[in-house]
Formats: sequence, structure tokens, C-alpha cells
Amino acid sequence: MDLNEQQLRTIVREEMKLALKEIGLADEDAGNDVRDLRSLITDWRLLKKTIWHTIARAGTVFVLGILMLGAWARINGSGNE
Repeated sequence: MDLNEQQLRTIVREEMKLALKEIGLADEDAGNDVRDLRSLITDWRLLKKTIWHTIARAGTVFVLGILMLGAWARINGSGNE
């Protein structure tokens, strides 16, 4: 079965329409839906990045707090001798 380019384009276009209809992106609001999905993905990536930065900062503050507590204990301990 030989198809010319125009027939192939028509078949591909119809199949794309069916695929978009199956996933609910065939109506007038499809453009807004795609923009919303992209926005959600961008926000999710930013949230993950922020969470990891917050965990790293909390870990750093914890370690520095332990070091400060050790230094304070050492200073107070050597003053009593």
C-alpha cells in the first residue's frame, strides 16, 4: 500500500486528533490546560529544589549549633578548674 505525502499527513492528523481527544485535550480550553500543566510542573520542580535547600540549611545550622554548644561547654568547663 503506497501512500502519498498528503494522505500520510491526513492520517497522522486524524490520529493526533484522536489521541488528544483520549487524553482530554481536544476542546477549546486545551491550550489553557497545557499551560496549567506546565505551570504545575515548573512549580513542582521549584518546590523540590526549595525543599532540598531547606534541608541543607537546617543540617548546616544543626551542625554549627552542636559545634557552638561544644565550644560553650569547653569554655565553661575550663573556667571551673
